[in-house]
Amino acid sequence: MDDIDAGAVIQAEHATWTRSAPAYMESTAKLTSHAVGHLIDMAGLTRESRAVEIGCGPGHITAKMAETGATVIGVDLVPAMIETARVLYPEIEFIDANAEQLPFADDSLDAVLVNFTIHHFARPEVACTEIRRVLKPGGRFVFAGPIEQHEFGAFVAGLTAHHTMDVLAHGPLYLGATRADYESLIEAAGFTNYEVDVRQLTLRLPDLEPLLQTGWDMCGLSELPLETQHQIRETTIQHAEPYRTSDGYVFPDRIVVGRAIK
Repeated sequence: MDDIDAGAVIQAEHATWTRSAPAYMESTAKLTSHAVGHLIDMAGLTRESRAVEIGCGPGHITAKMAETGATVIGVDLVPAMIETARVLYPEIEFIDANAEQLPFADDSLDAVLVNFTIHHFARPEVACTEIRRVLKPGGRFVFAGPIEQHEFGAFVAGLTAHHTMDVLAHGPLYLGATRADYESLIEAAGFTNYEVDVRQLTLRLPDLEPLLQTGWDMCGLSELPLETQHQIRETTIQHAEPYRTSDGYVFPDRIVVGRAIK
């Protein structure tokens, strides 16, 4: 991984997702959930499993994991997300913690799930090594992340045309990451038994409001002049036009999906 200021990344991510927490379920959650079913299947959860979701946000995916009967815990860096999750799912345990310092013993978990979060880690190789530490022998680390998100690409086109990408928080694994980048990361964390695949998964949206809300919250665009906001919005809509159908929008996203076994 390239040298980065890990502290600055963590600070930016904390601010971004604190700002995004109130509207997350109606915005970002609708853009990042299309691989969740695959991940839960790959995790192989049973009633005897003890599993953790890292980057749980408001807890909706952790709750899906709990439907398998497994004992589950959600972990997130942002206290505002954890507070929301505890309100929405009071029967599930949620913990405020950094993925680089997980509050679990060595060899204690059957599965760890990370959905659309690795590219937000300040030091993903450290976080993935920590994930391997807490997994039992034979434990499964399952993850998904963006390779080519056409809907978010439409927003990026609007952002770059009228503002700057510098406001978009991210770690060293960014939107241009490849399957090979994820494979290298998993190997660097000490996993030798793994599979990483790139799949095309369809994202359907009735309208663009979840995308626009996500972009505005993530990048703090409400602070910009109204004219600039209007320009970003209109350019985003224009770039999303090829994916519009009679029922809304259909985006053929390319997503990395992986499983590593300790």
